[in-house]
Amino acid sequence: MGIITNRRVNPLIASRKKILALATLGMICLMMPVIMKIVDPVQVIARYRTRVAIDSPVHELLKQELEAVHMSAYLFNVTNAERFMSGEDQKLKVEEVGPFTYRELRSNEDLEIDTDEGVVRYSPKITPVFSPEESIADPHNVTVALPNIALLTMVSMMSEYPFLSRMGFNMLTMQLGTKALVTMSAHDYLWGYNESLITVGNTFMPGWISFDTMGLMDRLYDKNVPYRLEVGATNADKFQIKTLNKLGGLRMWGYEDPSLRTKCNSFENAYEGIGYPTDLSPSTPVRIFRNVLCRMLELDFHHTMTMEYGAQALVYKISNRTFANGCDKNCTCMKGICIEGLSDISPCFYNLPLAVSNAHFLYGGPELFERIEGLQPDEEKHGSEFFIEPKVGAVLKTSFSIQVNIVLGDVRYNEQARRFADMALPVGYFKIVQPDLPELNKAEMRMLYITGPYIALGLQVAFSLVGVILLVFAMRLLYWNWICSEGRGIAFQIPDEGKKVPILSVESPLMRTESYLG
Repeated sequence: MGIITNRRVNPLIASRKKILALATLGMICLMMPVIMKIVDPVQVIARYRTRVAIDSPVHELLKQELEAVHMSAYLFNVTNAERFMSGEDQKLKVEEVGPFTYRELRSNEDLEIDTDEGVVRYSPKITPVFSPEESIADPHNVTVALPNIALLTMVSMMSEYPFLSRMGFNMLTMQLGTKALVTMSAHDYLWGYNESLITVGNTFMPGWISFDTMGLMDRLYDKNVPYRLEVGATNADKFQIKTLNKLGGLRMWGYEDPSLRTKCNSFENAYEGIGYPTDLSPSTPVRIFRNVLCRMLELDFHHTMTMEYGAQALVYKISNRTFANGCDKNCTCMKGICIEGLSDISPCFYNLPLAVSNAHFLYGGPELFERIEGLQPDEEKHGSEFFIEPKVGAVLKTSFSIQVNIVLGDVRYNEQARRFADMALPVGYFKIVQPDLPELNKAEMRMLYITGPYIALGLQVAFSLVGVILLVFAMRLLYWNWICSEGRGIAFQIPDEGKKVPILSVESPLMRTESYLG
């Protein structure tokens, strides 16, 4: 008769493969929080969504016409025109009139994403639309007295010509009855007014003057100027300008001549301001380029700020180097206008002696204020701020001002212009402001900085707990397997009398039950 054994296997006893699988899974769960600390999944997702690639969300935005910045024009109305022109007042008195605000609608024509080269090519098209709710009044209904840009710039240019040429120009201005100060509506001054000198120049000098009327904003938004940009498309150089019209710098400032190439006339670290690379730091150099400004604006990092929707922002401001004499301005001094606090833009405007500066000559030298009253520079009103989100390079907020000035030389030879000799004459300034972020973009920033990190933290805690539980369970199974392998049974022989005796037993009742023969 054989020995019959009735065994009940303990559920805590498991195979080595099962224990190894549980232990491995537990270790993986414990490693996940560490991996999530090193590789932030929230930032990975955000970078993926903000990448520049075909059919990406950014690509879809670039294909649309979107509302870009709001440009507000402020004009310096002359309040003592007759007294100044007669010599009764030694200083020109001006008062700021504005804003007259226009929304820029931007589209990118001939958009092309070149993944092989890692660049995006497009031709920006800007359409300004008047915004009455942001303006003091309809510019058609506001009358202002302002410098006649056409006369004063031409007079200043002619001051370098021979005596006979200047006399001939004087006779022309007298015959045409051109005045140094003109009174008209703000709209006409901004978008174009008839000036006899412009008409004559357009007729007799078509190679130099190609427009019929003179208007401050009309010239800034000149649609006849070719404008084809190539910018970076990788995370490391996203939206960094590579070329403008296939040139890596500004032709008007001598970039085509290799011997004249400097940071001043190249697109080194230059951006349009619609986006920036990922992983910016306070030490990242940033410059702003707008085609109408004809040069780069140097930016300096100032501080960090937490926005109301949670995003961290690097705050930059326009550097004083932009309008100060030095290496950042060396290329713009080639044409002759090199005055502290001003930056020449004449090559971009038919060589008319125009220069840009901070609004109200903010941070300018005292000589700029000597013959003008009414300018009130204020950092809060006329300063600049560029808020850039550093993780994905998003633009959070932009605000800066640029003033347009006529730079006159020795124009005493002309009766109308002599009172403005050797003077930097402010005409007006433009305040460029990015509208508030849409709620959808704010929600994305909250996800990146608030909601997403909390979700990631919750997942890290969950992974840690699951990992600990799995490892503890694997260790417990390993312990009972060890107990089972070390346990020793006691065998009993069955006597012939048929006496009922236990034939096998073990010390632990958890391992198996006794079996009997009967």
